[in-house]
Amino acid sequence: MRETMSDARDHHGTFRGKRGMGMNGHFFDRRRLLNILGWFASLGTIGGISWASVRFMIPNILYEPPKAFKIGRPHDYPEGVNFLPDKRIFVVRRGENFKVISAVCSHMGCTPRWVEEQNAWECPCHGSIFDEKGGVVKGPAPDPLPWYEAKIASDGRIFVDARRIVPYTQTLTVKT
Repeated sequence: MRETMSDARDHHGTFRGKRGMGMNGHFFDRRRLLNILGWFASLGTIGGISWASVRFMIPNILYEPPKAFKIGRPHDYPEGVNFLPDKRIFVVRRGENFKVISAVCSHMGCTPRWVEEQNAWECPCHGSIFDEKGGVVKGPAPDPLPWYEAKIASDGRIFVDARRIVPYTQTLTVKT
């Protein structure tokens, strides 16, 4: 015997087919879809609030390398420009004189490289050029490379204080 539309209604008054699906053959009717979407919205809200609560308890601390450090003994550095990638500095040795300059371009923080033939630092990222004193020859770098204070520590190693910017003329002289 064939079902008629009048005897295929569920308790909500929605017509159902033989497999319990709605008239359009889909499992979701409007009420069920809105109910499920409401649950997802509730769970998303609870999850977002929970994440914010947990994240609030985690401090926003950036662990940066120390700004004052020892870099080794003077005899560890040969004549010329020596790059220390872990400290992002150049140690410049000219005879008994030592200087320490930042290896961070003032434009975007890239690492310039020393070009001996030009007696200058070149930044490979955006083309800035710095003269031997760290001054900007060609931009887009807005500021020169800073020179850092260097001293001999009590144990005979070179101590660099990157918090103290010094003029180009200030050198550390070590009698070897």
